[in-house]
Amino acid sequence: MRPVLYALNVGRGDAFFLEIPTDDGVAVVLIDGGDQFFHESVRPYRFAQERGWKQIDLMILTHLHPDHLTGLLEVAEHIPIVESVLPYPQLALDLSEMQHPQAIQTARMLNDYNQLWELLILQKTVVSLRQPFGETASWRFGQFVLRHLDPLHISDLPAYGNLQQLCSSHLEAELQEELLVAFDASSNRDSSVWLFEETDGRQLFLFGGDALLSNWERIMDREQLRPCGFKVGHHGMADGWNEQLLRLLSPDWLLITNNDTEYERFRDEWNRIAQASESMLYVTGSQPGTIYLASRLPLALERIELK
Repeated sequence: MRPVLYALNVGRGDAFFLEIPTDDGVAVVLIDGGDQFFHESVRPYRFAQERGWKQIDLMILTHLHPDHLTGLLEVAEHIPIVESVLPYPQLALDLSEMQHPQAIQTARMLNDYNQLWELLILQKTVVSLRQPFGETASWRFGQFVLRHLDPLHISDLPAYGNLQQLCSSHLEAELQEELLVAFDASSNRDSSVWLFEETDGRQLFLFGGDALLSNWERIMDREQLRPCGFKVGHHGMADGWNEQLLRLLSPDWLLITNNDTEYERFRDEWNRIAQASESMLYVTGSQPGTIYLASRLPLALERIELK
């Protein structure tokens, strides 16, 4: 039995499930939760229900943006979660009333993050923190390992400094707004990158989160990566990938998580870049009615559409 990757079509956002065979049956991993749900079946909570999964063995949030966080709240409210890996400690926030639209959105998101913490504590989930806040870097499921590659050091987290200032003391509303906007603008640089591999070292799938090219330069300096499949960082935007990165990774196939509008806008450029490694390219939302793409890893993806 092979592990199955499910990439839900949540528009420009991420929501992935891994169904991993183990000696005791299967383990279910959820990585990010999306926030654009064109159909009930793409809501991570509903998706898990429809598959009859009684619990989530590991839930991971790669970084703080609504298109990765929002769908996790419903899951944490209704489905038992054994363990979760979160990007930051709980946030001690005392925010004033905001006026700047982006500051308002970011403040709501940070409150959602604290709510996620509270839901997990309420259901007695084991909450771990990614490095550099936590020590554990890999999670084993039978003959498979999910390994956290990056970030490793506080210096790898430029956005986190804004959160530290927000939590350090009461600040004037104007400064709070500036810090909230700055955090949102740099949050992708704090994104986690995860590698799913077999215990013999075969690299099945590389989860790029919203990591940017500067993140990949750091990662490639210390890792030898040759994944079968690669989820491109930051939804295919130019700051998340290029031909040089693809030549280094040399994946068999690529996945971009984005909607049909941006697919039409960037299709030619995405196909051009993909040719650098002669990789097959898939986009979650490229075809109307797509619920999810699935792979019996390391095989290429199959598209599942509304009936």
